[in-house]
Amino acid sequence: MPKKIKFESFKYRFLVAAQMLYSKSSSGDERSLKDFVKSIDFEYENGCVHVIWGIMEEQRLIYNLGKPRFYVRGDNELVVRARAEDGSLYCEDPVKLANDAFFREAVLSAAIRAGYLKAGRVIHTESNRHQQERAFHNAWAESEDLTRIDVRLMNEACTAPEMRHIVRSLGALKSKRLLDVGCGLGEASVYFALLNAEVTASDLSPSMLRATTILAEMNDVTVTPHLAAAEDMQLLPTDKFDVIYAGNLLHHVSIEETIQRLVAHLSPNGKLVTWDPLAYNPVINIYRKIATKVRTPDEHPLTWTDIKTFHKHFETVETRYFWLTTLAIFIFMALVQRRNPNEERFWKVILLEGKKWRWIYTPLEMLDRVLLFLIPPLRLLCWNVVIIAQRPRVKSKMH
Repeated sequence: MPKKIKFESFKYRFLVAAQMLYSKSSSGDERSLKDFVKSIDFEYENGCVHVIWGIMEEQRLIYNLGKPRFYVRGDNELVVRARAEDGSLYCEDPVKLANDAFFREAVLSAAIRAGYLKAGRVIHTESNRHQQERAFHNAWAESEDLTRIDVRLMNEACTAPEMRHIVRSLGALKSKRLLDVGCGLGEASVYFALLNAEVTASDLSPSMLRATTILAEMNDVTVTPHLAAAEDMQLLPTDKFDVIYAGNLLHHVSIEETIQRLVAHLSPNGKLVTWDPLAYNPVINIYRKIATKVRTPDEHPLTWTDIKTFHKHFETVETRYFWLTTLAIFIFMALVQRRNPNEERFWKVILLEGKKWRWIYTPLEMLDRVLLFLIPPLRLLCWNVVIIAQRPRVKSKMH
C-alpha cells in the first residue's frame, strides 16, 4: 500500500474510532473527546504518522506505518471467536477486531495524555478496564526491541527462580498442549515452544500478540496467537490443554472468575500453573507506589484469601514462594545504583542481568530456602508465589 494511502487510512480510522467512542461516552466525556479531536493535527514524516495536539515534542504520539499492524488481510494469525446473540460461537474478521482495538486505544491514549480525559473517566466498566489494559500493553509492545530478547536467558537465569521451578515441576513438555494466558511479549510462550510444547499464546493486546509471533519466528518455533481477555477466553468448549500457564496475570484480573473460566479448558490430568506478586512486603509496596509508569492502576497483588481460592476449585494445590532476602538486589539497584524504576522494569532487568548478580543471588536464594522452611509465616513477605493446581473439584461450565 502506498505511503500516502496508509497515512490517509490512518487518519480516517483514527477519526472513525473517535466518533464511535462519542456514542459510548457520557455527555462530559463526549464533549472532551470532541474538543480533543478538534485540537489535533496529523503529519507524515519518515514513514510515521504524528498525532499532534500542541507545539511541544511530548505533545504528540508517533505511529510507524511501516509495521504491518492493521493493514494486512488474508490469512491472519489472530483468530478470534465472538459470541452471537443466540449464544453460539462464530469467527469474526480478526483484522477488523485488531483494527478496532488499536484505533480505539490510540484515541483514548492520546486524549488522556493530552489532558482532555482523565484515566479514571474511562474506567467505568469491566470492558473499559480492558481497554486501558490493552492500551498500556499495546504501547509497551510498540516500545520494545525484540532483537534484544534472549528467550533462554530470560527463563533460565539464576534470577528466574519461578520459571526454573515451573519447568522442573512440569517435566517433559514434548507434544503437550499448552495455553499461555496473558502472554505479553511472548518470552514464556516461545520458551515453552522451544521445549517442544504445542503453544497457544493469548493476550488482550494485539500488539503483544504480534510481538509474540515475531519472537517465535526469530527463534524458529511456532505459536498460535489467540486474541482474548483472561476472564473471557472465547475458546470452544472442546478446546482443552494439558498445561494452562498464567505468568504475572492474576493480579490484573478477577481471580475467581478467571480460574473458573480456565478450569473448563483443562484436560483431565491437566495443570493450571500461575505465578504472581504478593501483597504484604512493605519494601515491595513502596516500590509499587514509586513505579507508577511501568504498572497499570488496576493491579492487585495476591492476598492469602486469593491463594485459598485455588483450594475451592482444585483438590491438589502446591505453592512455592520466592524472593525474600534476595530482594536486597532490588534495594541495591534503587539506592546504590540510583536506577529509576519508572525508566526500567526492574523485574525484567534482573533477568537480563542474571549473570551479573549470580554472586549475591545464589547464596541469598539458599538463605531464603532455609528461612522459609524454618519460619513458614515469612512466606507471605516474599515477592512472588508460584501455584500449581490439579484435579478440579467441580468441572466449570463457564467458557
